Amino acid sequence: MEQPYSGVTILDLTHDLGRYAGRLFADLGAQVIRIEPPGGLADRRAAQEEAPPGAAPAAYEFEFLNASKLSRVIDTATQAGRTAFASLLAESQVVLLERDGPLFDELEWVKSLASAVVVTSVSPFGRSGPWADAPSSDLVLQAAGGIAWLSGRLDGPPLRLPGSQATMITGVYAAVATAVALHDTLASGRGHVVDVSAQECIAHSLQNSIQVFDFEDRISMRGGEGTRDCSEDMFACKDGLIFLAAPRTLGVSWNALVQWMRDAGHPAAEELSAGRWSDRTWRMTGEAKRAFRATLESFTKDYTKEQLTEEGIRRKVVLGPVSTVRDVFDDPQLLHRQYFQTVTPAQGAHPLKFPGAPYRLSEPVWRVAAAAPLGHPEQSR
Repeated sequence: MEQPYSGVTILDLTHDLGRYAGRLFADLGAQVIRIEPPGGLADRRAAQEEAPPGAAPAAYEFEFLNASKLSRVIDTATQAGRTAFASLLAESQVVLLERDGPLFDELEWVKSLASAVVVTSVSPFGRSGPWADAPSSDLVLQAAGGIAWLSGRLDGPPLRLPGSQATMITGVYAAVATAVALHDTLASGRGHVVDVSAQECIAHSLQNSIQVFDFEDRISMRGGEGTRDCSEDMFACKDGLIFLAAPRTLGVSWNALVQWMRDAGHPAAEELSAGRWSDRTWRMTGEAKRAFRATLESFTKDYTKEQLTEEGIRRKVVLGPVSTVRDVFDDPQLLHRQYFQTVTPAQGAHPLKFPGAPYRLSEPVWRVAAAAPLGHPEQSR
């Protein structure tokens, strides 16, 4: 079946924040060619040098972000390399650039080579403005974008989310913006320059915090915008953690929880039947949260996540398991749907499990394969 971007060629000169954008196009049929200098870009060198291929986090990240792409060694610092790049660009529709990467500072030259091309420029803070050249990292961008401020516990400091969050969200936004520009370019023949700021991408993805500021003139805090009831949190059980939500506003969940404890003959039922647990204001205090945690965990410590989840569903208690990465790979629903795809890296490392398509389409046009080896663009993946 023909894929949506079959026939589109994209030259990918990114090395960090823009990598996922190229991957998304490649999975939908575009011929995405990584333009690499001799020795490879920084992400490939990290994957090869830090540990044996397939064993280090850098290697896994490299394969994930560059799957389905081709590669071509071109030294754009030489005249021969620039000539080779210009030749490829003449047959391409999109160029992905990134700050501190090849040709990022030569935008006008790239545009002069092909007027009907989409040039997407990815950088931490955009091409212009006082922070255009500021140093950055995933932590810096999460903090500057605001997601670190919203992550963690209410009484704790801001928290960096795990993984390369800036890379992933920037890639999604860059891909969408590029797709819109490409649609117009293919229809009109007009070229476009798309300037993508990673900080702005993160700031635009903060749930409803922007609306909270607009409508209520206040800044959202960690802990969410709900009641922050003592029952709304993660709690320990026999083999890990569960998440529970049983505020008094969810009477069914709270009453069913207490009845469950009573049926089990556990003293926690008597404690949670005391009158103070009907006081919604008190339930949001630190004292209530400490008391509820101790009481609940004295009950849940004897049950596994699976046991608690199954009984919670039967009794209409709002709770569920908190999954580890291993749990996600073994999730029965995801296994049934064959969500994870097995890909063998081009360098001969052990097969890797990749997440499936990040979107639902009317046709099964998404597919993924290992990244092509360095310097072999003819190996289509």
